Formats: sequence, structure tokens, C-alpha cells
Amino acid sequence: MKQKNAINLLINAFLIAFCIVILFPVVYAVLVSLHRPGYGLLSIIPDIWTLENYQRLFIYGKFPRYILNSIINAAGGAIISTALAALAGYAFARLEFKGKRIMNAYVLGMMMLPGLVSIIPIYRIASDLKLINTYTIMILVFGAYGIPLGIWIMKGFFESIPRVLEEAAAIDGATPVQALFQVVMPITLPGLIATFLINFVYSWNNFFTPLVLISKTDMKMATVGLFDFQHVLEGNQDELLAAACVVIMIPAIAIFLITREYFMRGMVEGAVKG
Repeated sequence: MKQKNAINLLINAFLIAFCIVILFPVVYAVLVSLHRPGYGLLSIIPDIWTLENYQRLFIYGKFPRYILNSIINAAGGAIISTALAALAGYAFARLEFKGKRIMNAYVLGMMMLPGLVSIIPIYRIASDLKLINTYTIMILVFGAYGIPLGIWIMKGFFESIPRVLEEAAAIDGATPVQALFQVVMPITLPGLIATFLINFVYSWNNFFTPLVLISKTDMKMATVGLFDFQHVLEGNQDELLAAACVVIMIPAIAIFLITREYFMRGMVEGAVKG
């Protein structure tokens, strides 16, 4: 009994230490952003607490536009990837067709493919179609990036749902499409939310893809905007940069907090049943 308590104590101590290490950069950025301008990084705790850096951030330059661009691109891409992954996941879970195993392996392989490998052909296609510096190309690319993982998450959910539910709906006169959207999809809501959130956060944090595909200042995303932002500032502006980092973190954290219950259910149920 004592040995078990000691092991639990060590595990809890390790988890607490791990959380502290993970959260320290976030807490540090928040505290620095509340410093008075020009105070620098001499102390973690501000001598004077102020929101002036956030006021300067939204007055200075085009940073609010960068945030808006990120929301549009990340949300649009996540919606597309979630919708297509749900339909493809249903097909893999319910339908039998020639080459199904090969397609399963292909989807798995696409999850392992680094995004850097495809950025050059994507840029060439976008350039030929005159889609450079548009929301369209970013939403389509982000949507495509999230489909492979989304398929595997949704496939696990659909496989866990008894077929008798669809058969009962068919007896009641429902078509296969009606059974899918009125019976099956509501049950997989946690999986849909988990897929959407994962893809949204990935797209929101993506730096290299918008760096290559977007060069127009008004169309840049927050990650690229922050990179450019630090090069146009003069003097010691650490507090302003910290405020920008905090603002970039807020949307993703807010969406996670709002949907955390569904997200955790989606990840656990998808992992167990898939």
C-alpha cells in the first residue's frame, strides 16, 4: 500500500512539474505584456500593471487585420476538412469497395507526409490559377491538410455506431442520406468538434504555408504578421511583442475552453472505439 502511494506521489509530482514547464512560457508572456512600455525583461512581475501595450498593439499597424485573416483562414479550412473527413470516414466505415485497404494505407501515409514537401507544387498551382494572396487558396490548403487525420478520427466514430440504427431509420422510410445526417451525424458530434478543433488550431499556428502563399500585407495571417511586426519596431519593444503573442493565443484557447467537453469525449471515444 505504501509503495503504491509512493508511486502515485511520484507520478503526480512529475505531472505537476510537466504542467509548470508547459505553462511557464504562457504565463511569462502574459506578465511581460502587462509591463509598462520600455521596462524590458528585467523582472517577470511588472512594477506597474498596465494594458497600454494592448492598446498600442491595436492602434499600431495592421495587427487586427492579421487576426481577422487568421480567423477566416483557419475556420474556413477547419470547416472544409471536417465536412469532407466526416463523409470520407463514413464511406470507409460503412461501405465496401475495391481498393479500400489501399486507400486506407494511402490516407495513413498522407498523415506522415510533411507539409514542406507539397508547398512548391501548391505554390505553382496557386500561381497558375491566380490565387496567390487570397483567402481561397489558404482555406483550400488548410482544408486539405486536415482531411487525413480527420478521416481516421471520424472513421473510428462511425465504426462504433451500430448499423441497426440506420436499418431502423430505413424501416421508418428514411433514405441513406437522411439516416446519415439525421441519425448518425448527431451521435458523432464529439468527433466532429474534435476534428474541427484540431484542424483549427493547426491552421491557426501554421507559419510556413501562409509565409509562402501570402505576400500582400493586408492578407497576412497573425503568425506571419508577428514575424514581420518584430522587424519594423524600433528600440526595446519586448512588451509589445509579448502582447501580440498573447492576443494570438486567445482565440485558439477560447475555442478549446468552450468545446473542451466535446473535445475530450471525441478524442477518448475515438481512440477507444476506433
